[in-house]
Amino acid sequence: MAILARRSPSAATAPSSSPVALPVYASSHLRERLWNMLPLSVSLLLASFVFWGPFYAPWPFAILSMAFFTYWLVRSYSVAVSCLVGLRKLKQWQQANWLAKYCEWLPDHPDAEKWEWPRHLVIIPNYKESEEGLARTLDSLANQANAGQVVVVMAMEAREADAHVKAERLVTRYRRHFAGMFATFHPVGLPNETPGKGSNEAWGAREAFIHLIEDGGDDIRRYSVTSCDADAVFHPRHFEALNFLFLTAPDRYRTFWQPTIFNSNNIWEIPAPLRIPDGLSGINRMSNLLLPGSVKFPTSCYSLSWQMLNEVDYWDEEVIPEDWHLYLKCSYTFGDRVNVQPIFLPLGNDCVLTDGYFKTLRAHYAQSVRHAWGASDIPYAWRAARNPGSPASWGRKVLLATSVTKVHALWMAQWYMVTLGVLLPSKMAGTWGAPLPEWWVQRYEIPGTGWHPEYVFQPSHWFNFDRTGLLEFHMYVNAAGMLVGVCIVPLIVMMVVEYRQRGPRPSNVSLPKAVASFLIWPAMAVITFFFASMPALHAQWKLASGKGLVYRVAEKGSRRLHVPVPSAASAQAEAEAVGALGGGQ
Repeated sequence: MAILARRSPSAATAPSSSPVALPVYASSHLRERLWNMLPLSVSLLLASFVFWGPFYAPWPFAILSMAFFTYWLVRSYSVAVSCLVGLRKLKQWQQANWLAKYCEWLPDHPDAEKWEWPRHLVIIPNYKESEEGLARTLDSLANQANAGQVVVVMAMEAREADAHVKAERLVTRYRRHFAGMFATFHPVGLPNETPGKGSNEAWGAREAFIHLIEDGGDDIRRYSVTSCDADAVFHPRHFEALNFLFLTAPDRYRTFWQPTIFNSNNIWEIPAPLRIPDGLSGINRMSNLLLPGSVKFPTSCYSLSWQMLNEVDYWDEEVIPEDWHLYLKCSYTFGDRVNVQPIFLPLGNDCVLTDGYFKTLRAHYAQSVRHAWGASDIPYAWRAARNPGSPASWGRKVLLATSVTKVHALWMAQWYMVTLGVLLPSKMAGTWGAPLPEWWVQRYEIPGTGWHPEYVFQPSHWFNFDRTGLLEFHMYVNAAGMLVGVCIVPLIVMMVVEYRQRGPRPSNVSLPKAVASFLIWPAMAVITFFFASMPALHAQWKLASGKGLVYRVAEKGSRRLHVPVPSAASAQAEAEAVGALGGGQ
């Protein structure tokens, strides 16, 4: 039977004196509205600069655009190299014997704890998730090589009609695999809460504190806490690696651990246009864990010490994008010591998938809007940076706030800057007289494929392979266009890496269909506009206008029958086979 934890009204699960008070909202409604206009204002400024900069600020536009495209070039090649390095690291980590590595480390650290000392609390917040989907996540946890050190909390929502029955079935089925397993039930309608993952996790973690620490007498210092999506499929060695990292971390109580997340569980089943943004998201996450100088944030499924989580009083229940927000909260509360360390083991998540093609496209758009709601962290980050009581250094405060601002501003504006940032200003200068500097507009002839879409509706020009035709075999580009053009090489690398990370091609997907999926890449500009830039604009517009976001669980899963997760032994054998073939995973 499920353990139905009950929250004690008098239980004080938060620390008696929090180091820093970090309010989620501004001190007044007017200030909150003004702060919430900041993300949209910055994004619109960057995006619109492409349209008015060539006329009203030609020299600043020319210099800043060249600086941006130089950054784009360097980042593109850095991401490509990081992809290749990441593949190698994934292979090495999957083949590692973590207990043996700990035994090698232990003699130089005689005061270290035993291998079996840590416990890993996994909180699985869920609402109206299918029992089969939850069982797939629990299978991946039950198949951990050290499942006996894992404690699972099924964080249910009380407002779900069959939550108690579903929880009881799952706990009865799986609890024998773990050190402990129980369910919590997040009540509906609590004051100052926004329904969502963060508020459910906060309730579940506090209930677990009562059950395991206050009543059970366990030591909170031995626990890591993993925020686990209901569709997550962990590598069989994931918690062995986390156990090793937790034990050997120089500062375990100020560290987040981030696995390498790929939307790979059902990527073969989603509409082809969505495979580009979903596939590239995993590639970018992996690369960001490796890029030197990058600011790393925990995303989706991540781990941290329970002690640090308790010290900051858990997730803020008012906040929807809980992952970056929690990292900001910890960083501003405890200072520069807070850091993110990678776990180079693949963790599979589901892509949005419903029972219809266009319904899936709409659901994906809605999920993208929810993810882009993380722009609400921009005001929070800057307000927290201004808090004089924070122990974080001024440089660290500004770096975190700037990084959050950059990510969300470019999320919306990047499409305009990359797609139109060369073509449109060149047209403005050549046809409409925009006074751009000569060095910016000067064009060079290089080999390539030049397109003249103005002749699409003139069939008589289709087969003129010069400047009067639809297609010609020369390109005439300026210096900025050259910077963009040579980014085709890292793009090809990312395409290949993304394809390999999808996993084996299912039997129901023919080879010609798989190869044909590459034909969708030329439409990447259109796809990213509708499924990246537009959702970000939508979210920032709602935030600026004072409209809240309703958290809706995205429909995911697979249309295929449930496939059991491989055991640790079979995963090790598969990794050895891959290594023998010289491949990467």
